Amino acid sequence: MGGTGWALGEARVADDSDFETLKNLLASEDGWNVEYERDGVKVWTEDAAHGALRTVKVVAEFEDVEPDALYDVLHDPEYRSVWDTHMLAAEDAGHINVNNDVGYYAMSCPAPLKNRDFVLQRSWLDTGEEKMILNHSVYHKDYPPRKGYVRALSLLTGFVVRTRSGPGSWLGYVSRSDPRGALPAWLVNRVTAQLAPRLVHQLQAAARRYPGWKALTDYPYHKPWRHPEQVPSYRIKLEDCIDPDAPTPSPQPEPKPNTSKKLSIPQVQVKEVESQSVEDLGDISSEFSVEVEELSELTLDSTKKKGKFYKLVKSMKNRRKSVQIAKSADNLVDGKPEEKQEKKKPFKFHRRFSFSRGRED
Repeated sequence: MGGTGWALGEARVADDSDFETLKNLLASEDGWNVEYERDGVKVWTEDAAHGALRTVKVVAEFEDVEPDALYDVLHDPEYRSVWDTHMLAAEDAGHINVNNDVGYYAMSCPAPLKNRDFVLQRSWLDTGEEKMILNHSVYHKDYPPRKGYVRALSLLTGFVVRTRSGPGSWLGYVSRSDPRGALPAWLVNRVTAQLAPRLVHQLQAAARRYPGWKALTDYPYHKPWRHPEQVPSYRIKLEDCIDPDAPTPSPQPEPKPNTSKKLSIPQVQVKEVESQSVEDLGDISSEFSVEVEELSELTLDSTKKKGKFYKLVKSMKNRRKSVQIAKSADNLVDGKPEEKQEKKKPFKFHRRFSFSRGRED
């Protein structure tokens, strides 16, 4: 799986070698092409692609953001509904242990794209000197593909947060993913590299506001990713993450012994090229400018609006009201007048939509 120890879709407890793979990718220099360099943010894409899709690597430094705040922003599911404008729904399926969990994430995409969703195993490790988060796509029996969504895949997505030599924090980000659908690989590679800097700046702004926002919530000290005793007691079974429809690898026949006296030349096994259906960066695949994809008209049955997933999406919309709390916290710290809220258009479930938001030049 792009250099990590996970097999495609495998759910298991991450070990040290998985995090070492992430750090090695960030530290490597050979085989990478610089795609973007500006304002302290540098983006590379791999030269030798694994299949059709390439790995993207980002390194950035923030003088005004502490490492703890940046790490908390990447973890906190409540705050994600504030800063992630593309999130439609997120749900925790359960923990494998105190450092590994499985969850569901749904995101909006601009028309004419269909919305995407993921089922991800997330793993994290805080060594004191650096904090790391990994995720990759897995199967879970309670989260089958949903109508109106394209099930995207994450092969390798990871963050490393460190302290800078001066004040502030250092962020490393690696991602290789497949949004699936009708997007050609060359377009995915190009758009991913272009969106990476936008994600980094979005994270920086969110991290600046996080301490004030968290202090005004009902549970300012609730951080299970830091305090294992706060992790919910519910555990998932790894058996629930085994896809029954996944093809089982056929056993390889044992080679017959060569009894001839002729000089035998060893067979060189050619490594199969990975198919184009690799995976996505749950975070950066937020926007794609072009896609030729047939959009079916979905009719809504009022009786179906009472389901668990519908309520989950509606709750995400309601929780965005906490943006006001975040800005109020900024005003308390900075003494700035409260900015006028920009009115957002309502959205309809399971139709082509995306939250209205300002686009950057």
